[in-house]
Amino acid sequence: MTASARSTWLIPAGLLVLGVVPVVAGGLRLAELAGGAQVLPDGDRIASPPLPLVAHIVAVTVFSVLGAFQFTPRSRRPHRGWHRIAGRVLIPFGLLTAVSGLWLTLVPARGPLDSDTLVAVRVVVSVAMAGAIVLGFVAVRRRDFARHRAWMIRGYAIGMGAGTQFFTQMAWLAAVGPLTTFGRTGTMTAAWLINVVLAEWIIRRRGGTTGARPAARGRRAREGTAIPV
Repeated sequence: MTASARSTWLIPAGLLVLGVVPVVAGGLRLAELAGGAQVLPDGDRIASPPLPLVAHIVAVTVFSVLGAFQFTPRSRRPHRGWHRIAGRVLIPFGLLTAVSGLWLTLVPARGPLDSDTLVAVRVVVSVAMAGAIVLGFVAVRRRDFARHRAWMIRGYAIGMGAGTQFFTQMAWLAAVGPLTTFGRTGTMTAAWLINVVLAEWIIRRRGGTTGARPAARGRRAREGTAIPV
């Protein structure tokens, strides 16, 4: 395998690894709701409204797994048909992820470590994710592929926050000990911030390549680099 081929698949492979955590956790939660043994914390708190939870788990799974393959060049060129079809699936599932996440934040009883600050952060994150996806959709309808790509990267980065939260919480457990209210708020907020900062770095790095001719940059923008629909 050439270096180019390896780099092509490193991006989706890394995103899939990051998405393993929410996908596995979602599968375990679905098993609990189906009558299996409780494995994850807060099972009693969220067992009463299963429909929004099931919708959230399914939406996150589709969004994280299918979305990972949208960020490889082979999904766009020459396979633009696949990229466009996948985008039409991902946008509604991404919106469902954000809306169901907002519902689960505001309606069920809070967990013992959920502070007012964490609730506020979750609301902001859910609204920001939905807004990014809507702006990405509007941009692609206008054939502004550069902005479409940027907004979809932001939306995907926010949606993958649960994967990064696993690592920030493991770091807290290793360095400090059991999670506290402050620790849970801090580690979850830090994970979303890490993803957003990384997304902005990727957007600026790809959009502002030094030495690229203006015509080449315009051609890349016209071709698009994210989730056209």
